[in-house]
Amino acid sequence: MSTPPSEPGKLFVPGQPTSGPKELYITDSSGNVRRTVPVAPADAAPASVATRTDPGFFKNLVKGLNPLRQQTRSAMAMSGLGIAALALDVAATLNLGNPFLYYDRREHWKEMGGRLESGRSDIWFSYFQDVGPNWQGHAADLLGRRVRFNTTVLYEKLHGVTGEMSGAMHSQFKEVLEYDLSVFGLYAASAPILRTLAAMSAHPAGRVALISQAGVFVSALGNLVKQFADISMASEGDLNKVEQKLNDLRAAFFEQGDPARGRRDLTLTPDVADRAHVLGYWQPASKESQ
Repeated sequence: MSTPPSEPGKLFVPGQPTSGPKELYITDSSGNVRRTVPVAPADAAPASVATRTDPGFFKNLVKGLNPLRQQTRSAMAMSGLGIAALALDVAATLNLGNPFLYYDRREHWKEMGGRLESGRSDIWFSYFQDVGPNWQGHAADLLGRRVRFNTTVLYEKLHGVTGEMSGAMHSQFKEVLEYDLSVFGLYAASAPILRTLAAMSAHPAGRVALISQAGVFVSALGNLVKQFADISMASEGDLNKVEQKLNDLRAAFFEQGDPARGRRDLTLTPDVADRAHVLGYWQPASKESQ
């Protein structure tokens, strides 16, 4: 019942349109209230996600990288490889990303998955601990089948998507962090050498050494650009797997998997909450069956 024993009873059915918070009174087969469960309305906002603060890694990395870039660009110009090196310099550094963004999304999907699993467990145990042992009849059977074959399956599909997305965001976090460190490490190692050789470039031997070292640096920049392309392809593969799971979810929630055709009817028949049919749908479980 959804009202205290002292008030006229009104059955609260999950999925039935309601507004405002509700309290679900769980009774035994004798009608005694065993416990009260708060039930949030269907349109209630989800639990707030923990706020995470960006540690500033990316901002500090860019701040430290800029003077190193200036030194290498000057040396590249003096070596005669300025245009080619500049193009690769722009491509490699333009692909830098803030790994915290992917870390934050990873944690967000993990928390969402935890809330989904908590909700599934609440429904599962509430039915098999409170409804199943105390009630029988057509409504109890309908609710049991819905919990087993509909609600649980949908929760599992949703939980699968959160797991896939969390894994994809973790992969991106790892790859972006490694790429950022590779770029910074290359510039940090190359800038002092190129700066020194640029100062010696007036001598023929110094110029030869500068051109040689510049060639090595440009080749390393090209490898970094290729590394970023590999990261993008791997990310595309991960997101493609998630898209396939989302297609399965569309089939579960929408008619023929097409949102334009409308949502599937996932609610129980309203007759189970109709006063005229309550006794036909709900019967207390007999003492022998307990």
